[in-house]
Order: sequence, then structure tokens, then C-alpha cells
Amino acid sequence: MQRSVIVIDDDRDTVRLFSEFLEENDIKVLGGGYDGNTAIKLYEEKKPDIILMDIMMPNGSGFHAIRKIQEIDPNAKFIVVSGDSNYLTEEKLEKLGIPLIQKPFNLKNLLSIIKA
Repeated sequence: MQRSVIVIDDDRDTVRLFSEFLEENDIKVLGGGYDGNTAIKLYEEKKPDIILMDIMMPNGSGFHAIRKIQEIDPNAKFIVVSGDSNYLTEEKLEKLGIPLIQKPFNLKNLLSIIKA
């Protein structure tokens, strides 16, 4: 079964790179955005299998988006890709059961997590 994702990162090149790589590897990219509020809207509209998201973003951080999306769907699945290696960030994500991939990232590692 083909997985579907939305890609959210304030860096437009990262959104483009992820989207192209995932599509080339049989992952359906339903949309992309550049801030937390867009992540919430896209999740409501598209209902992807996975939200691929950064934490440090304008207009609603990744944690803001995670909280709001979990209110909509407690079973929503996230993968966080972030350069924020702060211990508190890692601890929060661990408590939420959300995998963290540190930037700079390995695309093959990301793909294996999505397909798991």
C-alpha cells in the first residue's frame, strides 16, 4: 500500500527536496507547507498517513501543529526532521512517541521510517 505524507518545513528547498525524493520512492506527497498553521490546515484537508515536519517554524511551531493535529486526530503519525538538537525538544518528542531525524539528514533513513 502506498503511504501518503504532507511535508512541512520553513525552508522551501527542504520541502521541495523531500517531496521529490519521496515521490521518486513511491510515497504520495499530498501537499507541502512552510509553517505550523499550514500543517494543521493541510492535515484537515488531506488526511495523510504521515506528517513530515520541522519544529522551528514561523506562524505556529511544529509543537503547536502537533498539539492541534492531535486534537483533530489522536492517531495522527508524525516524523520530525529538525536541526533543533535541544534536550527538551528530544524529550518532548520521545514522550509523544514521535521519531526525530536530525538535520543534516539521511534521506534513506527517512524513507525506512516512513515505510515501517
